[in-house]
Amino acid sequence: MAIATERADARVCVAVCTCDRHEQLRGTLQSLAEQRIGARFRVFVIDNGRAAARSVVEAFAGELDIAHERVREPGLSAVRNRALHLARESGAEFLASIDDDERAGKDWLAAHLATVERTGADIQIGPIEPIFLERPAGWIATGGFFAGDCETPTTANLFLRLACLPESEGEWFQPDYAMTGGEDHEFLSRLVREGASIGAASSACVYDIVPPERATLRFILRRGLRDGVYYGNRARKDSASLAGAVAAGLRELLGKVAYAANHLFWSPLAGWRARRAGVDLATAVGILVGLFGVKPRFYGHGDVVD
Repeated sequence: MAIATERADARVCVAVCTCDRHEQLRGTLQSLAEQRIGARFRVFVIDNGRAAARSVVEAFAGELDIAHERVREPGLSAVRNRALHLARESGAEFLASIDDDERAGKDWLAAHLATVERTGADIQIGPIEPIFLERPAGWIATGGFFAGDCETPTTANLFLRLACLPESEGEWFQPDYAMTGGEDHEFLSRLVREGASIGAASSACVYDIVPPERATLRFILRRGLRDGVYYGNRARKDSASLAGAVAAGLRELLGKVAYAANHLFWSPLAGWRARRAGVDLATAVGILVGLFGVKPRFYGHGDVVD
């Protein structure tokens, strides 16, 4: 069951996909309520958590043009595809995307909109800066392990022209990556290969709220492993033969090993480099796992409850 407000059409929709992070979601929605933008925008909260975030969304019904919808299918692809469907159905021109543990800067949407009107980009990426809830180890901050640049296309800070979507919804976010992650990188990279233009809005910043349990080497290595699994599985999917998949995967793997060696060489001068080498090696292991067709579950869970 969905809840929604009934207001005039909006030029921009904001998608917030959420899964059992109600307090973090509250902060995200508050940051959207504080946006300084003249254009009307509508927020879609797409929720496949075990427990519905309906009460959190309802609390913002007076401040935001907001809708909440439950998706029973676990994983990332289903909720992202539902957000795209709702945005296109609404008649909006653009879809902005932010994670449910992020906060948008007050000029986030205005900066994205101003930049895209100047450049005409179909896909626009903005930077991500971390906010640590507790002071992290020095190597985490110095190494930039939680910062995001404007080069890697993800949904964590995305502004998408809906006209560039494939007509068929089956060509959107692929279920093969629903539990492993990487579905956003695969989809957006595919759009670029098919002719979509990509740009950056350096002033459209979002802030990643990092709790102490994530500011650890274990979490960072696991994220590297996850990325490697994505690369390995994608090599299998994109290659016409097993030999081609192995060749593509090994190129990625050897590249990561080379990066690791470079970081280790310079690690006496900068301690964070040794940890970065560990991440590269974890990614290399993940590539091997993915090449064997193994898909560890990094996202999603069992049945949802209302």
